[in-house]
Amino acid sequence: MSQLPVVNRSQVFAAATAITAFGFLTFAPPAQAHPMLPFPLAPACSQWGFPGLFALKQSNLNTVSFNATGPRANGAMAEANDGEYHGPVTGGITGANLDFTIPWRGRGQPDDAPLMSKGRYQGSVGTDGFVHGETHDELSVDFAHWDSTVPLVCITSAASAPPPAGPPPPAAPPAPSAADAARLAVNATGPTTLKAGMTATYTVTVSNPGDLSAPVELFISFNGNLHQANQVTPAGGFDCTVNNYAGGTSSVHCTVGQFGAKATATITVQGQGSAPGAGELVVNINSSDPAAQFVQKSQQLNVTIT
Repeated sequence: MSQLPVVNRSQVFAAATAITAFGFLTFAPPAQAHPMLPFPLAPACSQWGFPGLFALKQSNLNTVSFNATGPRANGAMAEANDGEYHGPVTGGITGANLDFTIPWRGRGQPDDAPLMSKGRYQGSVGTDGFVHGETHDELSVDFAHWDSTVPLVCITSAASAPPPAGPPPPAAPPAPSAADAARLAVNATGPTTLKAGMTATYTVTVSNPGDLSAPVELFISFNGNLHQANQVTPAGGFDCTVNNYAGGTSSVHCTVGQFGAKATATITVQGQGSAPGAGELVVNINSSDPAAQFVQKSQQLNVTIT
């Protein structure tokens, strides 16, 4: 359903075609123009809600939509690709975090027909009300990134602190020039051939040759027959967590509040070949600073498992 599908399941029921035949849930590299990971929460809102018609686009350009109002979407009927797939929504929004599940069936199939996939959608609301996140098929190893195409609505505004007493604040410093900005880049290196069952070290380097610091999010995905193994070794102030999915796939999410000007950080991860075939290590970075520039926003390293 978007740049990168989520559900690639070989199970087929009578009169239904395997989902990969439609390209609905086949893995594709993330588009560099799209933000890939949860954005920082909008400080002015403590509880977000669905606006009525909610729609999202996955990283392979397929779409999902359903109607829901408020923080819960339980019972809403979702459609994908203008009715090519359908399924009921379970879950909703807690604060600024989305987490809902849709069991997908093909067009015209009854509610008790075998599932073609079961997509779990997780994401966070950005400062503009749009949601960014990822989805994975709980019945297989496939996943995708996604972005909402309509903003959520703020249900409960965050309480504002009263202004401090005292003299007026000093005049604001002049705004930085266009040349003064964070300039962010990410690069992944490591073996491109690996024997099944063996583990290799992959190095992800984040750099900022710019003149200003910026908050940075880093997303590392292990796809195909390359799986994440052992622990992640962060550096440069990054805090990293590992997300494990059904079927053995996983991803690593790293954040740092401010990545300094002229700084370089190296995060080390371990990849293991699960079986002979193709694997990929995909890295993406993003920043909530609208002035930040990207020298290289994402990279895919193809790995052959022998």
